Parts: sequence; structure tokens; C-alpha cells
Amino acid sequence: MAWRVLVADDDPEICTLIKTILRNASFEVSVCPDAESALVHLQRDKPYDILISDFMLPGISGIELITMVRANPQTARLPILMISGHSNYAMDARAKSAGADHFLNKPFTLTQLRSTVTALASKYRPLTAAEEAKIAASKPAGAPTAAPPAAPPSSTTIKVVGHPDSIKVTSSAPLADVKNSGTESH
Repeated sequence: MAWRVLVADDDPEICTLIKTILRNASFEVSVCPDAESALVHLQRDKPYDILISDFMLPGISGIELITMVRANPQTARLPILMISGHSNYAMDARAKSAGADHFLNKPFTLTQLRSTVTALASKYRPLTAAEEAKIAASKPAGAPTAAPPAAPPSSTTIKVVGHPDSIKVTSSAPLADVKNSGTESH
């Protein structure tokens, strides 16, 4: 089984984008539009390996979601990546003090997202040799199985156009090529 990722974001476009990026990298991704449904998924489903939460969610905020996840003994160790289109040091500090492991500002590159999620998930639960072999076998012949060479960070980005909650994607490469983009260390 690949790493399981739960995404809590009320923007359907960003959910679809994250899902596409991570599924192309062999992650199993579930999405939900708010913190309440994320909490239901965390209690009901088999365990997730990482939670990605937007800072601003309808109803329960992303900060409150992180606090609740950390307070639950069953999910307290779950790696959490907080994302937001409103970037400032205070938001980053609030997210980390609430229990987020990492804060990623929008716009971010495909490589930044994938490498951050991979680093957080592998710290929590390294893949077994059988899982790695299964992922490698599912890739087309000639596709890289390990970390491919780094792509320029500006080659593909998510750009916020207009209101910060309205995200438009621009890309110099098709999303199908995301599995050929590199990794960055954080």
C-alpha cells in the first residue's frame, strides 16, 4: 500500500490538483471540503500517513483541526502539512505552534508539494520493500523509480490569481509529467 494522504481544503480546484500530483507519485489520496469531514475520515477510515490542511476552512479552522488531531491519541503522531494562500510569518508560527509539522505557502511548485509530503510521510511510516517494489512495478517501463533529477522550481507553479481562495494553475509542463519532476530537500 502506498502512503495514504487526507486533504482538507474547501477549494475543489486545489483538491483536484493535489490529488492529481500525489496520485501520479503513487500516493493514495482522499479529499474533504472541511475540517468536520476530515475528522470523520480520520476516525472512520484506516489510518492515514499524512494530513494536508488549508489554513482557512469553513466552520472549524485549519488551526482548530490540527489542535483536535494532536489531542486525539490515535492521530497525535500524524504528520500535518498546512497550506495557505495567505502567507506571512505569523500564520506559519501559529500553524507550527498548533502542531503542524510544516507550512507551505501557495503558490508552491509540484516538486515542493511532492517532496514535502514524501519527507513527512516517510518520517512517520517508511515504506516497506514490498510497497516500494509494488510502486516501481506500477510505473511505466523507463520511468524513474527513485528520486529523479530536480526540475527547476519555477517550471511549474500554482499561482494565486485574484482572491487568494481562487487558485488558477499555470504550467509549462503537463500534469502527467509530474512524476518526472525532481525532489527538493526541506
